[in-house]
Amino acid sequence: MKIRIACLLFAAMLLALSACGTTQPANTPAATTGEEIEAVNYTTQERATEIKSTEETTTGIEEAAIEAPVGGSIAQVAAFYNQYASAVKAAERITIKKHNVRDAAMDIPAVIKALMPKRMKNFDPSANETITETFVNGRGTSDPARKLNDFLPVNGTSDVSRLKASHIKSASCAVQGEGWVVTINLKDEPMDMSSFGSVREDMSDAERKKMMTDYLSKSGYGSSMELGFGGGSSNNSQSDDEDDEDWQMPGNIDISSIKMDGSYRNGAITAVFDKEGRLTSLTLSYDNNMAVSVIGIKIKMDSAIKQDYQFTWQ
Repeated sequence: MKIRIACLLFAAMLLALSACGTTQPANTPAATTGEEIEAVNYTTQERATEIKSTEETTTGIEEAAIEAPVGGSIAQVAAFYNQYASAVKAAERITIKKHNVRDAAMDIPAVIKALMPKRMKNFDPSANETITETFVNGRGTSDPARKLNDFLPVNGTSDVSRLKASHIKSASCAVQGEGWVVTINLKDEPMDMSSFGSVREDMSDAERKKMMTDYLSKSGYGSSMELGFGGGSSNNSQSDDEDDEDWQMPGNIDISSIKMDGSYRNGAITAVFDKEGRLTSLTLSYDNNMAVSVIGIKIKMDSAIKQDYQFTWQ
């Protein structure tokens, strides 16, 4: 039973790492302002059509002018970023260099650490990895299992960003060379798992993914950052763990039994676009602090995350 409590607490922390944001009350729809209407998202087909119109100069059609929102409102900058950053996912062929860094520290009470199986005790939530992949029609060439829609935020969708003006503290668009640089600072957001429900043991990967995507879509961080937990490692291999059979996440995680507080803070986006409106580099960063407790026992974690992307259009 004690080991199960330790596992439940640890599982709650891992689940919380993938969850963020403030949600609207169930019966209180968010107000829609004029600025929110401006910050619309575009479908992949619409984006592909717009990009194609800028490439038809060889057929004698004059290149369409890009109206970048230099000096524009937050909603205008958000709409521009949503449209042109998301166009990456419609690229027929593109090479992306992705560098993820997570600096994290966990504070686990000694009584819980003593009950944890070895693999839990040595788990390191930090990460530092670089991946370079060329995608053709949305599929990786070095690793065909990689999908462009999952390689970039927002994972599993055709969008890189679904930001609304209400998510943003400040935003600007400035001329840089022949293109533009967009800078967006997100509002801090408290973490909220009250509407997350429960994770059943028999849930399929698709069900879990949809539940997480739906939850994160209500958050500015979930609408623009890659928040899924990854990169953690253990110093012990499975064969070396005498108590490896205890490394079992609880079959059902009832969120109502978990208390959590924390926030996502200092969210920042810097995106560089060339004169054709193509995204050439993207830097995302944010800080996260959280505390998860079960029956009064608490685990704390603080982390700083930075994600760099470099794009080579072909």
